[in-house]
Amino acid sequence: MKKNALILLILFLTAGSAFAGPVAIDGHAVVTDLPEALLLILFGCAVGLIGTLIGAGGGFIHVPMLMIFFGFSPQLAIGTSITAVFMNALSGTFSYVTHKRIDYEIGLKFATAAVPGVLIGAVIAQHFTFTSFSILFSITLILLSIHLFAEKDISIVRTKALELPQERLLVDAEGEMHAYAPDMAIGLAGSFFTGIFSGLFGIGGGIIHVPLMYSVLGMPVHIATATSHFILAITSLFAVIIFTGMHEIDLDFAIFIGVGAILGAYFGARLSLQTRPRIIKRAIAVCLLLLALKLISGVM
Repeated sequence: MKKNALILLILFLTAGSAFAGPVAIDGHAVVTDLPEALLLILFGCAVGLIGTLIGAGGGFIHVPMLMIFFGFSPQLAIGTSITAVFMNALSGTFSYVTHKRIDYEIGLKFATAAVPGVLIGAVIAQHFTFTSFSILFSITLILLSIHLFAEKDISIVRTKALELPQERLLVDAEGEMHAYAPDMAIGLAGSFFTGIFSGLFGIGGGIIHVPLMYSVLGMPVHIATATSHFILAITSLFAVIIFTGMHEIDLDFAIFIGVGAILGAYFGARLSLQTRPRIIKRAIAVCLLLLALKLISGVM
């Protein structure tokens, strides 16, 4: 029953056009009454739930939905999405602090590498037209959908490293010890490009950072997820500052969606303990594919 409810919830996201959307003013929608605000909170809750279930932020759904159903420009969708992602990441980070699963040293180093990338991505994003962004983002969604279906890990090993990665030990709140030895050079380089991707598409970095740290760097999945939230809280904060300076954040939308995302992340964490990950990932992959086709069909 819960699995069917989850699939129906995902399909609900792709059917957003069935609802009467907010009024469009100056090229984008604005919230005008309580039902519209509740709709945005429900939308944010659904996206937050989905993002938590696959260990990533919800920006990869925020952006196309804001463009398709609410009339946002690419730049406004990116800025609004990254603001909602920041709220969700900050909330998740506070939760992971109590679990003691954040590797703060790695998180700060990776965030420092990612921030310049966020700035570069945000500047590049200013040159997008609706058509070019829709095509590029659709390709990204399709590739992400294929990745979720394939469920294949990526392994990168530097054969000419000057020194072997140092082993790190972390004891969480439950007393469990985690040992791992990430290659920092690969992690720093990957974080920089993740930052570019985040600023370019407004999707946060969790969708890349989690598999980077878990599959490539060999960090335990719980440490990777918690540290990714910590990194995302820092990088998305800088992104919010950047897009605020560019006047490309719809604050009311960001707040309502962000509040919903925080609620959805809470329920997603509980649901993840009772639902098979493969079913979740493949249902979401179908959702992303449908969003990609909807987005690209609007400019063809």
